[in-house]
Formats: sequence, structure tokens, C-alpha cells
Amino acid sequence: MLHAYPIRFPAQLRPHLRALRKMRGLTQTQLGEQVGVSQARIAEIEANPGVVNFEQMLQLFSTLGVTVSLQENASASRAFDFATDHSVKQAKENRAPASDDEADSFKTSKDVQSASRRNFSIRQKKGTW
Repeated sequence: MLHAYPIRFPAQLRPHLRALRKMRGLTQTQLGEQVGVSQARIAEIEANPGVVNFEQMLQLFSTLGVTVSLQENASASRAFDFATDHSVKQAKENRAPASDDEADSFKTSKDVQSASRRNFSIRQKKGTW
């Protein structure tokens, strides 16, 4: 039987990481050997999951035989839609074009509509986040 463990905050991972390791019959040392880190590092991760980046956490999950699945929260989705629509409208109303070319591109551009019928704009990626 598959189990789902909803996680919204890093602190919620603490009991799950330890329980998953124990369900697999692994000690911290054994798990550390499989992942390529020390027992002390596994203990640190179990105590504070926020000490690793997402890629490292995915590697740990893979070793423990679990996957990550994102599920949209209906109430959060509605709040996000409202906030996004409002901020996009505000940005368009308050922002003056930097040049005549940019003003022309606003006049001729069309919003992109996704399969979910939500309007969004595609912008170039600048830098990293």
C-alpha cells in the first residue's frame, strides 16, 4: 500500500526521515554509507532537514525508496490566482514603457493562455534565483 505524507514545512520532515530509515532497517551509519556521507551528517539532517539543499534531499529520498510529488492545494490556488491577477494588472497600469519600441510591443503582444485558461506572460529568464 502506498502512503502519502503531506509536508508543508521542513520541520515536518524530521519524523518522516527517521521513520523511513528505520522502516528500511537502516542505521544512520548504513544510510550515510549508501548516500556517501557520515553518520554524523545523517543525524544532522534528521534533526534539521533544512541543512541540505533540495538536490541532496532528493538523493536521500531516492535512497530511502520514496519520491516527491507536488499537489496543488485548492484554497492556495485560488489565493494565488487572485494575487497574481491583481499584481499583473497593477504592474501593467503603473509601469510606463521604457521606450517607443517597448510601447509598440505592448500594443501588439497577446497574453498567452494555458490549458487551464489562466492568462500569463512569458518573460526571459534573468540570472538565477
